[in-house]
Amino acid sequence: MAEKSNIRLDGKKKREANLIPAKKGEIRNPKGRPKREFCIPDILRKILKEESPYSFKGDKRTVLDEICWKAAQQAMGGDKDARAWIADRTEGKALERIKNYDDVDELEIL
Repeated sequence: MAEKSNIRLDGKKKREANLIPAKKGEIRNPKGRPKREFCIPDILRKILKEESPYSFKGDKRTVLDEICWKAAQQAMGGDKDARAWIADRTEGKALERIKNYDDVDELEIL
């Protein structure tokens, strides 16, 4: 029988003392992380890649093509939200730079 140590371990040190390192070539989690179920972004990507029901027989437009085309038409018609949406996706969102002065109670927005 192994001798019991008189040293009292608490908290993290006690947990670390009970750890057993993996042996060379041993896999501790053979099945690995389970594959995730379908989530909303995966479903949307699948739908956006499908052929649009509104495209003509010879035209192979996807649902994403139709959405972008509709946004472009709305932007040309004067819709400022559609223009902003297109600009954000083509140019990236504009960065707001704020200059902070530690000794003064003011912020300067550039």
